Amino acid sequence: MDLRPKRTKHKVLYAVYAALLGLCLIVLGVAHRNDRKARKASGITQLRSITSTVSEEIGAHNVLGLLERYADPGLIIKRTQDARYFVLHERLRKAAYRNALESPLELVVLDPKQQEIQVLVTSAEKPRYRAPWAGDRAALRKAFGNAGTLEVGTGNARELVVFDIVTDPTGATVAMVVARTPTAAYEAAAVRALLWQIGFAVLLFGTAGFLLFRYVGRWLKVDEEAQQRLKERHEDMNDSIAYAGKIQRALVPSALVYDELFADSFVIDRPKDVVSGDFHWVYRIDAQRCFVAAADCTGHGLPGAMMAAIGCSLLNEIVPQHAHKDPSEVLSILHERMVASLNQQGKQRGAGDGMDLALCRVDRAAKEILFAGAYRPVYWLHQGQLSVINGDRRPVGGGHIGEERRFTTHKLAYSEGDRIYLFSDGYVDQFGGPERKRFMTSRLQELILGNQRLGMKEQARVIEQAFLDWKGPIEQMDDVCMLGLAV
Repeated sequence: MDLRPKRTKHKVLYAVYAALLGLCLIVLGVAHRNDRKARKASGITQLRSITSTVSEEIGAHNVLGLLERYADPGLIIKRTQDARYFVLHERLRKAAYRNALESPLELVVLDPKQQEIQVLVTSAEKPRYRAPWAGDRAALRKAFGNAGTLEVGTGNARELVVFDIVTDPTGATVAMVVARTPTAAYEAAAVRALLWQIGFAVLLFGTAGFLLFRYVGRWLKVDEEAQQRLKERHEDMNDSIAYAGKIQRALVPSALVYDELFADSFVIDRPKDVVSGDFHWVYRIDAQRCFVAAADCTGHGLPGAMMAAIGCSLLNEIVPQHAHKDPSEVLSILHERMVASLNQQGKQRGAGDGMDLALCRVDRAAKEILFAGAYRPVYWLHQGQLSVINGDRRPVGGGHIGEERRFTTHKLAYSEGDRIYLFSDGYVDQFGGPERKRFMTSRLQELILGNQRLGMKEQARVIEQAFLDWKGPIEQMDDVCMLGLAV
């Protein structure tokens, strides 16, 4: 019996288990450290809220009145001895009780003669009037006059001290409200949480170890075999898709063809997958006339690419035979041929596959563009103004009972330097931006108008970069194809 695969599996399982255990220990350590910081930060925030609120409620006149009337320490021995002391004491007492403070809430002053921090009023029942503050007086004296936080003491005596100022009408500091709490309470709570987490981790890893060594080992072999079969199938599919892309690139015209026919041009072709359901197309009638198109077929990936191959092949067959006809007539013929090719006759309305298409015939001798569209527009930049000429709201192909598909031809008399743009809807329908909304046609129009002085190639880089910036990390929603021509 060959035990080598089994030993290898065990080594893998031990390595995985050890890695998980090590990772768990790291996570527990980091979590404990962050928990301590969070508990301490929460305590500071609570104390800050108390001192800030109380300092705003305390009137400076009561503090000044006490200091003026009782100049020496120990003159107030009962909290009810003086009305002003009683009012200040009650504010501190209620705040300390409401927030369940362990240490008394104190109102302290700086003795100008002795340069000593003294307790003026405390939330405790017994007054400590003008007694030295029981804490790191040097640190608090240095911070007097400013709101802030201190962490003082060592060991079990370490505590958080938070203070806020009480000012007179001139803005001068007359006293400070001081709240403090021992850090030992936060440390103990963090240790209790850590112990609970360790217990839970031990239970979890004991269960995980049992399952890992009991069942995962036997699953590994099955998964490895399945993975190998899947890998082989995936490689076959990738090879098929790559070859389909090669065929599609052979059908679609090269971008260099447009530079031969027009003064300037660009092609943006960004498939969602390896192959695309969008394509651009051109046919040269003679030295002065040509047809150009941008098409968006149903679907994307392999299904879209199959539709694109059919659409491109039909255009290559139909247009040379009917080059004298208007684009609207060409679209009608293309529709009939596609319906026949895909056997869509008699299908229910909206059923079947088809494509949206913008088709132009450019006549440079007559300086004229004839346009017909199936759900797709053409953008015409004429003398600095951008016009949107929409196509008909019907596709090429698809089963529509009882409807004879007719399209409209639009005639554009262009000037030297005008530009036209044909594109699929993948660009403007892309989600992105800070609010994850569609790009929309309005932004594309602004891009074209704002960069109309650039050459077509440079303008293409701006338009494509704007698309990438808008998309960001979001997945590309659809195939993108755009054709820009300087007529």
